[in-house]
Amino acid sequence: MKTFDLKKYLMGIFAIALLYSCDENRNEPGWSFFNDMEQSQAYETWSENPNMPEGKTMAGPVEGTVATHEHAYHFVKTPEDELKAASLTNPLANDFDQEHARELYDRFCLMCHGDNGDGKGFLFTSGKYPMPPASYKAERAMNKTDGQLFHNIRAGFGVMGAHGPQMSVEDTWQLVNYIRHLQAEQN
Repeated sequence: MKTFDLKKYLMGIFAIALLYSCDENRNEPGWSFFNDMEQSQAYETWSENPNMPEGKTMAGPVEGTVATHEHAYHFVKTPEDELKAASLTNPLANDFDQEHARELYDRFCLMCHGDNGDGKGFLFTSGKYPMPPASYKAERAMNKTDGQLFHNIRAGFGVMGAHGPQMSVEDTWQLVNYIRHLQAEQN
């Protein structure tokens, strides 16, 4: 008989605890037994931190290092660096993913350079852009090396801004392959 009373007693405590845990206000977390994750000891991003050598919480990368997902690209938007970039070789020349490259072209190039790469994109044909963008089918573009096209995409060329920060190195090489594909269609 005592076991039966114990079961009733435990069921009653469980029911009370369950009902007590229900609350209309869903923004309140209720009781917190282990609040070390709730009340973090972390420092704010730009605050001072006495535990770090320079006293900064947010430290930049070590000079000369490159993140694992990035590649060092030391050329800038100058004619001299475009000539230096001519020596770059396309590591994906034999690994052309046309479907993916077309998606990249549509996202980054189509509005200015047009569907065929002839420089007659919507921004120019609509009159919103005062001068035609470069045509990939012009002799000047046809004579560029893959490295120079890579440089023009990564660092920019003329009034075109740099697309390097928006895409990976591999995607840039795929775009170079797609430009070569468009040029080959002309011939």
